[in-house]
Amino acid sequence: MMKKAILLLIMISVSQYALAQNDNPDCLEKTFKFFTVFDGFYLTDYCKYAEFGSYEFIVDRGASAIKKEGVYREVWFHKKDDNSRVVSGLQILQNHVNALKAVGGEVVKESDGSVFKTTYNGKELWIYVNANTNSTDLDNYGIISIEVDVMKQEVSALDIKESIASQGKIALYGILFDTGKSDIKPESEKAISSIATYLKENPGAYVYIVGHTDNVGNYDMNQKLSKSRGESVKNYLVTKYNILATRLTGDGVGPVCPVTTNDTEEGKALNRRVEIVKK
Repeated sequence: MMKKAILLLIMISVSQYALAQNDNPDCLEKTFKFFTVFDGFYLTDYCKYAEFGSYEFIVDRGASAIKKEGVYREVWFHKKDDNSRVVSGLQILQNHVNALKAVGGEVVKESDGSVFKTTYNGKELWIYVNANTNSTDLDNYGIISIEVDVMKQEVSALDIKESIASQGKIALYGILFDTGKSDIKPESEKAISSIATYLKENPGAYVYIVGHTDNVGNYDMNQKLSKSRGESVKNYLVTKYNILATRLTGDGVGPVCPVTTNDTEEGKALNRRVEIVKK
């Protein structure tokens, strides 16, 4: 139900962004669309996006900020010059509170600069809405978000060789799949290329390619999915890099070998991985 609500919110947001005359298309493409543009405002040229960044969310005065890491997005909206409508900061803020609650989000802090958290794409999403609630005629407001994730590991063939020599295996986080699927995403190329280089430089190496999942979903589904992912990586190495199929075995163990807890989104992200294991 939540996924449908989030999808509906995004679809509405996309349509309203497209209609806003002065919205910056580059910012629109690179940033999130969790909220509609408030009527009479437009998306400015100022936007930031990073595949991995951090932000400290202040959730209580006098308390330590909560640092979150992951995909960083920041956008700012400005009141249109021809907009004579008077809009308060509190009105802007309440609009976002309502939108987040509609998709099951949690209001962590509701005041001048509110903090929210929800779930998006199976990941924990933290959002900071920077709107001056003391203003009775707001000119601009900003939104900063962190989609919590582990930093995508970049490994070389040498890293793989050294880890297998010392530990008998290596965990890779740069091989990516869509939720519930075993099709390899294009951004996985660098990690798979490193595996291929390792195998070509070490022709005597025979390995298992083992898929691992978190605990979302039932056991049988995750077992099947993890094995399918391991086999997908094997087949990719065989077809694109001409690695002998007899050197590789694709397999999967589902959620039964976690490296950490599945009780947090960060933990789940660490448990979703592909391991290269020496035979």
